[in-house]
Amino acid sequence: MYCADWVKILLLAIIRLIKRALMKLAQRRIVSILILFLTFAIVNGTLFHYFEVINGPQKNLTYFQSIYWAIVTMATVGYGDIVPQTFAGYIIASLTIVLGIAVFTLLVSTIAEAFLRQSLRRYMGLVKLKHVDVVVVGASEICREAIDELRNSGRGYRIAWVLEERPRAPPEDIDFVVGDPLDEDTLIRAGIKSAKHLIICILDDSATIHIALMAKRLNKNLKIAAIAKSNKTKELLEEAGVSIVVPLRIIGRELASAVFEPSVTLFVDEVTSSRGIADLIEVPIDHNLSGMTPEEVVKGLEHRDRAHRYVPLMLVKDSGDRIAAPDSGTKLKSGDKLVVLKAKRNTE
Repeated sequence: MYCADWVKILLLAIIRLIKRALMKLAQRRIVSILILFLTFAIVNGTLFHYFEVINGPQKNLTYFQSIYWAIVTMATVGYGDIVPQTFAGYIIASLTIVLGIAVFTLLVSTIAEAFLRQSLRRYMGLVKLKHVDVVVVGASEICREAIDELRNSGRGYRIAWVLEERPRAPPEDIDFVVGDPLDEDTLIRAGIKSAKHLIICILDDSATIHIALMAKRLNKNLKIAAIAKSNKTKELLEEAGVSIVVPLRIIGRELASAVFEPSVTLFVDEVTSSRGIADLIEVPIDHNLSGMTPEEVVKGLEHRDRAHRYVPLMLVKDSGDRIAAPDSGTKLKSGDKLVVLKAKRNTE
């Protein structure tokens, strides 16, 4: 192969690279216009430096100051600390002003347009969310209650709410994504790949199973909580790796309790919300608490929080075994979880 052929191949490769770079720049208008603005600034500043400094009277100006003059002039600020003193300098200044007005105005309007477009996309729920902690799927009142409880937990969760259409009155501090929850792209836009938890609160068992399987495929470490209408669905969800499955039959138990033991229903409603006089909390047992008893853990909590009383109700062992009303002398181990009732001191 002749040398000329190698040159042709190299030139074609360079042309293709330039075309690809230009196409990418065309897709990013702000970057393209910013590069155009800086290019004009460098060219005009260099010409100004050549005619005013190298071949002109302003020998004390540096090249950086010439570039600074070009940027200030193109931005239509015009401080007047550096001015042309030659005929060529006046011509360059005139061109710089004309080009500056056009390019700088285009840059500002493009940036404003980008911000407006981004705000509109966020308003419509079409943006891709990042750094999400909890993804909530569903538009029912159950979902709203779950979101309110997460917001009031005081743990600073960043929540993404997935709905099929924009809510009429979305919470101001909650980001939402509009789309089909059965579509993988919708979950990706909601930040499922980096999220730690997923709550599925829709009353469609087949859709719940589909979303759980798809979410697990996208994020292996995701912890999922979901509602199941039937025992069969509960079994399938647990096999799919769902951490917590809440069966709807719990509501039946609550309704029955409301008939023959209404105080129990009131108690459950009170302690499952962080907004009342009492709340059920989970205390993870780490190496610092390992070897302590439930009574010692509770005393430590009360020492740090004198406004509340703490009562241990259940011990969930690392193996999954549950011990109700654990004995005060029970030794806790790392990995265990202690369920504690947190109540205000002034509550009798």
